[in-house]
Amino acid sequence: MNLTPDRAATAVERHDCPNCGAPAGNACRTRGAKTTAKYHTARFGLVPALREELDVPVPADRGPCRVWKQGRALVVVPAPRTERAIRIG
Repeated sequence: MNLTPDRAATAVERHDCPNCGAPAGNACRTRGAKTTAKYHTARFGLVPALREELDVPVPADRGPCRVWKQGRALVVVPAPRTERAIRIG
């Protein structure tokens, strides 16, 4: 694997999981709604750099084997607009 474990996890999470239905940006889930310890093979197979890997572990900060809980809200500060509005049509 050419990617670090954290980068591999981020690359895997760019895709929805075809096995468990976890949406992009989330780790794979068990039937009991707990985070899996490893991503499902069908999901990391979608990342060309990881297709030859036998498993991709879920990083500890994703909470493997724990029920999902809402995380902190992301603070997004929009950049001030410097361009002028354009009327089309």
